[in-house]
Amino acid sequence: MTSDHDLELLALRARVAELEAENGHLRVGLSSRIVIEQAKGVLMARLDLPAEDVFELMRSAARRSRRRLHDLAAEIAISRATPGYISYEIETSLSRRDRPDGCH
Repeated sequence: MTSDHDLELLALRARVAELEAENGHLRVGLSSRIVIEQAKGVLMARLDLPAEDVFELMRSAARRSRRRLHDLAAEIAISRATPGYISYEIETSLSRRDRPDGCH
């Protein structure tokens, strides 16, 4: 027969396991966010664009290339040249803005 103390101990162990898993997920998320912010800074300096525009370019490029934003950002952060897929997104974005009919 299991005592109340044993049940409480089991519940606490389960809660600790949940919190450890959550902590791990938060650490991964924070690490990913740091890489994304670094890449944004690199592109803001290279392209002289505001943070919102740079993030949208990165997000579009990640979606179009079917890559995770974190992976794309890591590549940008370590490369000396702006990757071609970012240049493509810039050209695509600018051509949409320049259309006289305002179509996207």
